[in-house]
Order: sequence, then structure tokens, then C-alpha cells
Amino acid sequence: MGRHHVRCASLAAGVELVGAHDVDAARASSTDARFFSELDALLADCEALVLAVPTDRHGEVARRALDAGCHLLVEKPLAAGVAECAAMRDAARSAGRVLAVGHVERWNGAWRPVSERLVEPRFVEGHRLAAFDPRGTEVDVVMDLMIHDLDLLLAMFGAEPTRVEAVGVAVLTDRVDIASARLEFPGGGLANLTASRVSREPVRKLRIFQQDAYFSLDLATGSAEIFARDASSPFGVTRQNTEPPAGHNPLVRELEEFAKAVRGRPNESIDPDDATRAVALAERVLGSIAERRSIWAAPSY
Repeated sequence: MGRHHVRCASLAAGVELVGAHDVDAARASSTDARFFSELDALLADCEALVLAVPTDRHGEVARRALDAGCHLLVEKPLAAGVAECAAMRDAARSAGRVLAVGHVERWNGAWRPVSERLVEPRFVEGHRLAAFDPRGTEVDVVMDLMIHDLDLLLAMFGAEPTRVEAVGVAVLTDRVDIASARLEFPGGGLANLTASRVSREPVRKLRIFQQDAYFSLDLATGSAEIFARDASSPFGVTRQNTEPPAGHNPLVRELEEFAKAVRGRPNESIDPDDATRAVALAERVLGSIAERRSIWAAPSY
């Protein structure tokens, strides 16, 4: 993700790229950014930092950046647990610095037009599948991939689920690599999510049903199909296809909103409270998986 941020920083309005640090010098040097062999040297030279390191190092690196006076955009998830999220949020507030979180699907070209038309969704089905990549395996697939869709669910329902049931198994790592979750929300809304990092073909799709409309989102392409009830149509339904605006790049938009936040301007950056709610929900999913595993492991008589 760091390489993508380096590339997009050069395209984002209001952003000047100072450089990049990586423990792997060859990886950082493969970009066009000035390479800093020491993190402290980079922190001393920049006003704001994009933190794109393994999740289990977010807290440690964030504290170093905040101590150096830097504003922070942290890749999702904010941390691997709610307690660490709260510690990072409190540290940023004490330092008087912006802490934004990279839930980039909020800027997806498919999500933006659909989110404006959502009214009391009744059923949601999501599939987020990816080929195996060692990157991100310091956490379970729920924190690595499903958390994108958990964040979108919280945004669309505007409430925490009343019930969470999930199953998941380890396949290529010692953590959960594929998971399925069923979530019930106040008012009766339901959602089924599947996330896998051991799939052959990549898929990032979300289908949303409400009383008068059905939305099919392809988050990989940024396109969506909208089917809406329309009495004036010969078939009683109208179909609309949406495509992202020419040149739209969700990561560039995320960086631009972060830059606005750093300058104290109105912005739509994802704040640590929203990000913490997503982590808390991911913990509930993992808790349900652990509970189911304990039942499987219990001896039968």
C-alpha cells in the first residue's frame, strides 16, 4: 500500500511528497520518492505522514510520528484491537494532531452515488475475495479484508448490529483466512458477508436491497447498477448504470481529504471514532468465530 500512496501523492491536490521510509530499502527505492533510510529523519522533514505498515506495528509507529509533531493518515484497520485504537486516538488528541484512517472504499466510485440513495436497507450481501498474499497476514482476514465491508455496513445502517454470527477457518496461515458473517441490525435489516484471501479470482461486490430499489456494486471497477421502482416505466422498474467520473481515484481523493483536514478545512476524512467502530465490529465477528471453533473442538459423548 505504501507504493500506491507514493504514486497517488504526486496526483493529489494540496499534497507535496517529501519522501518515503521502508525497512526494505529496495522496495522504497523502487518508487520515485526520495528514500529515507531512517524513520526519524523522514518525520523531521514532513508535516504529515501516511502510515502503511503491518497492522501490529500501527500503535508503535503512530506514537513516534505524533511525538515528532506529525499529522497521521493510518491505513485500515486503525489497529488490531479496540484498546490500541483508543490509545492512538487519545494520543493524537493530546498532541493536537489529525488522525485519519484509510477506509478507502468510502471514496469508491460505486459507493458514493449509491450511498446517497440508501433508505433503510433490508438485506445486504457482500463478497470480498482475493488471492493469497503474505501481506496482511499478521491479522485475520476479518481485519484484513472484511473490515472494508463492515465499515460500509455501519455507514449504511447507522447503528451497531444487534446480533453477529460467524464462521471461519485457517487455510494457508495460522489465522482465519476465509470467513462468513451474518449480521442483524435494529429494525430487522440483515447482512451476509464473505471474505477470503485464499480465492482464485478476485471479487469485490456488494448487493443492497431496500423497499423500492436494488443496488449492485462492483467495487473493483467502481461501477454500479441501480434498479428502482418506477410506475411510469413499462416494466415498473428503471435501470441506471453508474461509472466513476473520468480520472477518479479513490486513494487520491482520500489523500486530498486528509490534506484538507491537516489545514483545518472542511473535509470528509474518516475519523478514528468511525474506524474504531469498524474494529470493534470485526472483533465481534472474530469472537463469534472463536466461539464456534470451541464448539467444534468440544468432545462429544
